[in-house]
This record gives sequence, structure tokens and C-alpha cells, in this order.
Amino acid sequence: MDLISKLEDLKNFGIDLKLDSKEMEVFYVRSMKYFFDEKDHVYCIMVTDRELTISDDHGDLATLYIKDSTLRIVPLDENPYAVVMDVLEFVANLHKPTIALFREMYGESKVTDPFSTIRENIKEDSEEDSDSDDEWI
Repeated sequence: MDLISKLEDLKNFGIDLKLDSKEMEVFYVRSMKYFFDEKDHVYCIMVTDRELTISDDHGDLATLYIKDSTLRIVPLDENPYAVVMDVLEFVANLHKPTIALFREMYGESKVTDPFSTIRENIKEDSEEDSDSDDEWI
């Protein structure tokens, strides 16, 4: 039995992250993207708001996605071992801090759009800039 067939269980069953909402799933995937962006040996592309493709110089290695709070890994290469280990490292070391950060930033209430705060801050900054532009006239 090769490594790919052994990893089929991760695709079929996944890892239950116990996330409370779709917004938390989106936040978690973005956090994973930032984690993979810091790695020297891989590249990470967001396919959707809850799906990533991990690649290296030789091609795609795996697709990661979260659906119904379950993280699944779909191997795309003969040897996705490094990606699986990186995912397990993220879950083992950064799962609780990621959940805590989400709750700190957005509270326990349901958030309709977790990135609306960022957009609101950008809008407020641009409004302040436009007000200050009028002062010199």
C-alpha cells in the first residue's frame, strides 16, 4: 500500500476542527495560507475562501479545504508527506491561537463578514484623508 492510498482517509474523513461558523472556517483557511506563505519550500494559492492549493517548484502537491468544520487534504502528488506534516504542525501548534484570535477580533457572536471590519477601517481612513485634503484649500 503506497502513501497516497494511506492518506485517502484524510480526504474521506478529515480532521474535525470544531469551528462554529463559515466565517470561522474562512478565517482558519486564511490563517493557514499565511502559515504556508512563510514556508520556503512551497507556494500557496487560495482557490476559494475555504480552499487552498499547495505547490512546489515541480507542481501541485495537495488541495486543502474546510467544509462543515472538517479539514480535508486531497493529495495531488505521489508524495504529499511534507504538506501533510505541515498541516499537522499548523493544527497542533496554531489551532487554539487561531480560534482565540478569531474570537478576540470578532467576538462570540455570529459575524456575517469577518473582513467587514477591515473594509470599514479602510473606508474611514480614506474619508479622513479626503477631509484633510479640503483643509489646505
